[in-house]
Amino acid sequence: MIAYIIRRLLQLVIVLFGVTLITFGMLKLVPGDPAVALAGKNATPEKIAFVRHERGLDRPFYVQYIRYVERLVHGDLGESLYTARPVAEMIREAAPVTIQLAVAAVLIELLGIPLGVFSALRQYSFWDTTLTTAALILWGIPVFVLGYFAMYIFGLKLDWLPIGGVGPTVLGIIPSTWESWQTLILPALTLGVIEIAYISYMQRASMLEVSRSDFIRTARAKGLTERKVIWGHGFKNAVIPVMTIAGIDLGALIGGAIITETVFNRPGIGLLIYQGINQRDVAVIAGGVLFATFFFVFANLLVDLGYAWVDPRVRLED
Repeated sequence: MIAYIIRRLLQLVIVLFGVTLITFGMLKLVPGDPAVALAGKNATPEKIAFVRHERGLDRPFYVQYIRYVERLVHGDLGESLYTARPVAEMIREAAPVTIQLAVAAVLIELLGIPLGVFSALRQYSFWDTTLTTAALILWGIPVFVLGYFAMYIFGLKLDWLPIGGVGPTVLGIIPSTWESWQTLILPALTLGVIEIAYISYMQRASMLEVSRSDFIRTARAKGLTERKVIWGHGFKNAVIPVMTIAGIDLGALIGGAIITETVFNRPGIGLLIYQGINQRDVAVIAGGVLFATFFFVFANLLVDLGYAWVDPRVRLED
């Protein structure tokens, strides 16, 4: 187990460096010159050239990248081109907002597990058809469409919930007031409802597959009650792959938060990356993407460890 964890952590380092290289490369392909925006409106060519040299933007790509990696090795994510603030400080401020949203969305999507079991136990019934159809429809709705729709209905028309911002928290993540909970409800539902559809659909398929297994038929032949067969044997096995998907989603939702936080104006990593892209702020974009990548890979590692704990047949050293 320890050898597996060390191997995965070494892979994480390689992945992070690969992500920085791809991020730098893609930004160089984007048209536009950040020095022009930094110099301000109606700036003279001399001022633009001065800003470009001062920020190191006139150096070759490989020189800029090597300098960035050197700082990264020492734990320095660099400074924002626009605010001159350390990127690490900006990420520390924004990360709790994004983690709060991702965790809330995962907790919401777990509601898909009982819905999937309910649907599987009533295969081809009215409820099964309705839930499956609803899941497929929700699954196909883009996050930003659902977000704007939720803002319009519950924020503007009904005036039930705020349509943006964040509130005070405990430990940086747990909302400490009712107003804080209100600011979290719409973005968390927007991000989580689509995942409920996915989880319920996968749970239904997994439950149906397990219900046809030999050990389920054996359990029934032994005279066990249907409740014991379903929940004592079937559900425990059917929920394992779905739990894996939910764990991986915790990391993947960081990517979904980019759109959701932009729609709801939540000052998290997603909005930070979005603003960095608009400003072509290389250090901010690279820092935000590094955080998202680290979170995703770390979530995958936790899922692998949890999978081995839930299912002793799995041996991670293999």
